[in-house]
Formats: sequence, structure tokens, C-alpha cells
Amino acid sequence: MTRVLLVQPWNFHDEGVREHDLSRQWRNGPYSLLLLATQLRTHGHEVRIVDMIRDLVVMRGEVEACLASLREQIHDFKPEIIGFGFFSIHYFEVQRAVAAARAACAEIGLKPLFIAGGIHASTEPHKTIEELGFDYSFKGEADLGIVELADGVKPITVRGVVGRTSLMPSTGDEVKPLDSLPFPDWSLCDYRFYAHPTYARMSIRKTSSLDMIMGRGCVYKCAFCAYNALSAVRFYSAEYLVEQMEYMHRQFGNSAVYFTDSTIGNNRKLIREMCELMLRRGTHTRVEWYANIRPNQVSEESLKLMWRAGCRYLFYGFESGSQRVLDLMVKKCPVEANYEAAELHNRLHFPYHASMLLGYPGEREEDIEASFEFLRRTQPPSIGVNWYVPLPGSPDYDKLRAEGVINTDDPQEWRRIGEVNNCRVYADVPEERFRQLFKQMERLAYVEIARSPSRAAWGCISPPQSEAPQPGENDRAVEAIVEAARSRATYGTTPVELRQSA
Repeated sequence: MTRVLLVQPWNFHDEGVREHDLSRQWRNGPYSLLLLATQLRTHGHEVRIVDMIRDLVVMRGEVEACLASLREQIHDFKPEIIGFGFFSIHYFEVQRAVAAARAACAEIGLKPLFIAGGIHASTEPHKTIEELGFDYSFKGEADLGIVELADGVKPITVRGVVGRTSLMPSTGDEVKPLDSLPFPDWSLCDYRFYAHPTYARMSIRKTSSLDMIMGRGCVYKCAFCAYNALSAVRFYSAEYLVEQMEYMHRQFGNSAVYFTDSTIGNNRKLIREMCELMLRRGTHTRVEWYANIRPNQVSEESLKLMWRAGCRYLFYGFESGSQRVLDLMVKKCPVEANYEAAELHNRLHFPYHASMLLGYPGEREEDIEASFEFLRRTQPPSIGVNWYVPLPGSPDYDKLRAEGVINTDDPQEWRRIGEVNNCRVYADVPEERFRQLFKQMERLAYVEIARSPSRAAWGCISPPQSEAPQPGENDRAVEAIVEAARSRATYGTTPVELRQSA
């Protein structure tokens, strides 16, 4: 039996934040680490998760206290393997946490194996080792490889494990079929923290949910998306998914799940089978569900079936109202499908979220105006306005790096290209003008449409818009609304209501 400690680094937005209103926040649980931890325990190993995102919130933004807790866990558990799973935006937090963990190990003469996983480790394995203090990086899926490491197999012989001298890194072996994996055990983390009832998932009412996935990989290859960086396309069975919902309901009192796949529409036959099975078993009376889906993957028939089976909210990456920009993104989705999906939801009164992406390379002002027109015409009940960033692992990232636009020799670049709504402008619009347009789009989404009669028809409670100032009130009050709503633009990112310590 091997002792394995899995670590999720903290969110730097929470540093120094003394108070959090969890009813205004949406945070996704450490799902990947839960999968690995459950897999390890199933194979006879002892495992713990140190969830520093949760810890920093509970510890009122005190990073040193968070690091001290990590030290205590290491001293108590004495792990033989320490694994971190993270995104590029966590570069500095991981660097600091690894240094603290190594110091804690040295204090008690412990020499565990340090290994990194996740998209950053997969896309930049050697930089991860050299710059962040790891012994090895893991490239691709780690479900099988992490068990081999715990079983005592030499790291360099495990597929997907990259060392300092690995010249042609392999990719981790894929689990086939996915149904062979155990259900992730949410008791390994503070699941109540992530299931806290919040308005941030659905602005029409407060909801509580935990995460699930319908499969891995995506049949589409959108240029801005990093979803395919780790996994090939494959799916769980309908029976597995419905039983997992029932298991989560029994074990954790969970009454809702959110499918975090880039889109569940990759397998429409599976959606139908899952819905029909939920209806036969009565699962829809115990568990409701929400999901991400593409506008060209729905019809009136499918939406009605999903609604009957308990689906109460869908998240759409509409991205743009311009066909030219959608083509640049390689979305392979006609702009007409955006309008049709939104209008279908409006007619059926099926709640949905419209995610818009501004600043894409090659985007012009007339393209942004087309996105304004899309929102004005469709009046979605929930909107997110996002600033384009080239996510590591995406085709855009590879292209911009090759062109020298992205310079990963500068560590600060990881923060810049990982931050939602950041400072760099990639569009073919002068920076000052783009910033004006972006603010106008936020005001349209978070203030004007939020107050419109069409929005009221959805019965939206929509905090913080419920306290929106009326026309004529000062710009500072309006900006406060936009700032609060901005953090809901992309789920699982920045908390909505935070008050910094004095």
C-alpha cells in the first residue's frame, strides 16, 4: 500500500479575501483529483486530497495558514507520492506550494515523488519540471498511470510519465471502457462547500449541484478550446450515468448534477437513452440536471425530452453573432443555429445561459456589433461576456506561440493567458475602442437586458441585478452591478461577492 497525497492549488483571486458570500459563488469541485483518488483507493492504496481552494476560503484568505495546513497534512500523512493537478493560471501558486511541501518533507526526512498533472503539465511537461520543482510531469490521462506509480512501477516506464531526460514523451493510457472506473467519492473533499446553494449557476433561482461528466474528449476541434488536450472521445453508458446520479443522491443527499463536458451533444443517442432511463426509473423525480451543449445539437423534440427527464438549464457557448468569427474559431456551427437555439428556448421557456466571447484574433468591430444584435434580438435570461484568452492546450495557443505572440519564457505569461477577462487585446480592433465595446457589451448583458420586460418574464430573481440602480443613477452604481455579474461570465472562476480585508 502506498500513501498518495493529491493537491489542488488555491485560487489567487481569494488571497486576502476575508468574507465570502457562498450564495453568490459557483466553484467546481476537484473532480479530476476525486477520480484519481477513488481509483487509487479501489486498488488498495491510501489517499488524501488537500483542497487548497476550499482551504483558503475557509481560512479567510490567509495563504500562510493554507500552506501551514499543507505542511501539517504532510507531517501527519507522510505521503510517498505527492501529485498536483492544475491549470497554467495556477503557475505561481503551484510553485509556492511545491516549495512549501518540499520544505515540510525535509523537516521529517521524507523523500516522496513529486508529480504534476493536468493541462499545463500535459502541454508543457519539461517546463513544469524545470520551473515548478516537480520530479515528473504526467502527459494525458493519469487514471491508469497513477495506479502503476503507486504499485511501485519505475516512473520512467509508465506511459504518460515525463522525466527531465524524456525526449519524446508518451501519452498516458486511456481507460476503456469508462464504465470500468468507480464512481468518484465526493466524501474525499468537502463536497458541501461545492454544493452550497447559489444563484451563480442559474440566475432564475438558487440551486445546489455537484459535477459529473458524460464522457471525455470532444468531436469538435474549436481553435480556442483546450478540451481535447488530455482525452480522446469516448463515453460512459446511460446505465452508468443514471446509477451514478442515484448513488450521489443516496450517499451525499445530492438533488442536482451539472455535466461539465464541453458539450453533452457529442452523443445525442446517449442523451436520449439516459433521459428515457431516468424516466423509467423515476430518477428525474429525485435529481435534476444541468449541462453544456452546442446550439447545433438541439431540437424541439430533444429539448422537450430533456426537460421531461429533469434537465432544467443548458449552457451555450454561442461565442459570437458573426459567422465570420465563428468560422475563424472553427466552430463548425452556423450563426443561424445560435438564433434558432435561443428562440427555441425562449418559446419553450427552458432556462439557458448565453456565453459570448469577444476579442478573438481577426475579429473586427462589425463582428462585435453582430454579437450586440444577437443579444438584443434573443434577450437570453442569463448572459456571460468573456474576454478571449488563448488557453494552453488549444490550437490557438500553439499557433500564437509559434508566431511569437505568446512568450512562455516569461512566467507572467501563464497568468495573462489563463485569466478570464484579462488585459491583452487580440482582436483587429484598436485597444481603446475594444475596451469601450467590451464595457458596452457588459452593460447590455448585465444591466439593460437584466432589467428588460423579457427578462422579468422568466421570473428571474437574478441577484445582484435585483438591486440594480434605475436609469439616470450614477455610473459607479452601474459599474458595481457589472463587476458583480462579470464573475459569473464563465462558471467556476471568480467569486461574485468578495470583500477585501482592511
